[in-house]
Amino acid sequence: MRITEVNNLNDFASLKDTWNDLLQRSNHTVFSTWEWLFTWWRHFGNNRRLIILLAEEDNKLIGIAPLMYSVHSMFGLRQGKIEFVGTGSAMNTGLIIEDEHIVNGNDLVNYADFIIEKGREDCLPLFFDYVQNLQEKWSCAELVNIPEDQIVLSHLSQVSDNIKPMHKCQHSLLPSSKENLLRKIKYKDRKEIRRYLRRIEKYGFKTELVDCSNAPSISSGMKDLFEINQKRWNAKGLPGAFSDSRLRSFCLNIADSFSQHGWLGLYCLKFSGKTVASLFGFKYKGKYYAYKTGMDPAYSRFNVGNFLFLKVMEECIKEGLLEFDFMWGEDPYKRQFATCETRNYRAIVYKKRLFGASQHSLYSEYWRQGERLKFFHRKILERNQ
Repeated sequence: MRITEVNNLNDFASLKDTWNDLLQRSNHTVFSTWEWLFTWWRHFGNNRRLIILLAEEDNKLIGIAPLMYSVHSMFGLRQGKIEFVGTGSAMNTGLIIEDEHIVNGNDLVNYADFIIEKGREDCLPLFFDYVQNLQEKWSCAELVNIPEDQIVLSHLSQVSDNIKPMHKCQHSLLPSSKENLLRKIKYKDRKEIRRYLRRIEKYGFKTELVDCSNAPSISSGMKDLFEINQKRWNAKGLPGAFSDSRLRSFCLNIADSFSQHGWLGLYCLKFSGKTVASLFGFKYKGKYYAYKTGMDPAYSRFNVGNFLFLKVMEECIKEGLLEFDFMWGEDPYKRQFATCETRNYRAIVYKKRLFGASQHSLYSEYWRQGERLKFFHRKILERNQ
């Protein structure tokens, strides 16, 4: 078996066909597609180093490790890390990442993993042997958001003794008909949803769910998403993620790319012609991934978020999708609809050297305390404004 490295954009671009061929032979999510990771790298890979490792046997690709090297900084202390492409802090302006609290890269990708042909997980230790010999000054490989159903987790224990659960992810297994959808929801939550539906009817709104997943509706649908998402965060006195032009550009490019493959699920809920809630998600391998939402705070009394999810889930049932993934987080609205729960995991692999694990522990504690100081500093500034 041979391990080779891809470390530039042109070679990354040339991998598209072989990458997608390997996906057909592996268990993966939409966030492991070439389209997602290549687009992410074009927008957020600046001043990081690309380290895509390919495992080949008999001239056949059997595994991909989509990795990168970046340097994080906290009050002058720097730490080099190996991470999955698409994770880490996305909103960095250079190699040194100072303001991870603004938008953390983990908010941009809910699942990350190696891409390995089923039954060929034997390439995993070879990936880490290669990483251990990299010339970059890294202290650990921090691999986050690995879904619990990935078989690679059991194989990671060969190279890491630090594998721990992270986020809880909420899912709903979709019934065969729209009529059965409400029946799967708890009685208390079902009663609340119906109360809000009666309130909407009382005010005489003409409700409509508009599918903006195809050109030329994508542009207007994404514009509505950005605007009402910002309204919600601005109402809380916060800038909101979409205040960053790079994130807006990234999402627009993903929407255009995914639409060409039939993977885009962009919906706007309208009340008498006005968009009051939006959902930007993806349809992939029988599953809908609810990625980003926007809800106009002026219509919060109508619980438009729940109404939107209900209508989109009905559309997914109509299209024959089997699962609705609310992604990680334990928001109350997710728990109302979710029928099952999974966990994401973090695996940490230390650089092989004397006191490598102890050094990482010191780094981690320093970062935790630094984030606490940043948090309290922001709170003091907010109070003084």
